[in-house]
Amino acid sequence: MDLTVVVTFFPLPQDRGDPIRVLMMLHALAQVRSYTLFVVRRPETTDADVAQLRALLPGVTVRDFTATPYRLNRLGPLGRYPESLLDGVPPWVRTRYSHELHEALRARTGAALAIGEAAGAYVRDTPLRWHWDKANVLATSSRQDVDETTGVAQQLRARYLARISARFEQTVLADCATVSVTSAEEAARLARAYGRAADFTLPSCVPLPEGHIPRPVERRLVWLSSFSYRSNLLGLHRFLAEGWPRLRQAGHTLELVGSGLTDRGRAELAGYDGLEVTGWAADLRPVLGRARAAVVPLWSGAGVKLKTLTLLAHSVPVFSTPIGLEGVPPTDATRTADTPDGLAAAILAATPAEFDRMAAEALRLVRERFSEAQFADQLIDSLARHGQLGAAVAHEGP
Repeated sequence: MDLTVVVTFFPLPQDRGDPIRVLMMLHALAQVRSYTLFVVRRPETTDADVAQLRALLPGVTVRDFTATPYRLNRLGPLGRYPESLLDGVPPWVRTRYSHELHEALRARTGAALAIGEAAGAYVRDTPLRWHWDKANVLATSSRQDVDETTGVAQQLRARYLARISARFEQTVLADCATVSVTSAEEAARLARAYGRAADFTLPSCVPLPEGHIPRPVERRLVWLSSFSYRSNLLGLHRFLAEGWPRLRQAGHTLELVGSGLTDRGRAELAGYDGLEVTGWAADLRPVLGRARAAVVPLWSGAGVKLKTLTLLAHSVPVFSTPIGLEGVPPTDATRTADTPDGLAAAILAATPAEFDRMAAEALRLVRERFSEAQFADQLIDSLARHGQLGAAVAHEGP
């Protein structure tokens, strides 16, 4: 019997960590059995994009669909929010929903895999036995958004999104046979929010950079994150205000790298001495190759951070908070502190020899715990163990 896999919005945005996990899941599944992949086109998706996806996944049947437009889109948020509420999904999920795709799923049977939170919209009212792979627990992450939001209008919006996100998540979980999360911490959040135990934990992974030769420069630091994600910016500005002055006085520089940088964001960073505001970098190897260490100052967020794994894969020692290191086992590759001043102190205390040991351990950690091969083995074994691959499968590796 054919396996059904659903991914919303293709092509996946390349300035985020999620696509790495999704694409590696699709590739790993294709190594062990045939399946039918249902994808929702983004507004800018071309036929060439779909053809490229088919070429990446030989033997996989790819069916692409267009998202169903909002009926009241002409009214803006005043039309979209009530409509998404009526549909029982958050607005950001509703934009990725295709009624035609959902109808096609109702004619299928057997095992099915919904990859990502938005794919949960297709679980209801189908005869399929669903597994839901979740990047984070919405009940927790949406509440964090409420706590971080200022302004009356923004607070009302965040509270609305938190309520509808948690309601959506609870409904989908009730209809899923099995569910996976990215870390033990996320499994605990799932249990607290819904009394539902995760069936297995599947840590994310990152590809090792080809031809990467680190040439770190002493006292050169790097920050790697999306500028468009509020938790990242709040953490960065807190670190710059409370931890950076000590490091700058000691002669350190800090390069800021990531997508979503706006003119306003660049202007807000102009007052800090010793920063190099790079923004988006298509190739991270030269940027991370010259960094002696990285700082990941996060005080909110959930799940394994792909930015942290990406830094480690490039042999960059990581200094971060417990939230930034969630799902990463404690090793010599990382140092942790709860405050900006603690992060600065840890960086200042590290000797050149310690930085070298941290860099070597970073690469070893990714190879042994967060590589594509490890991810594929764990994915296939876990799905097979829970009956989500149909007949038993002998995994040959990617």
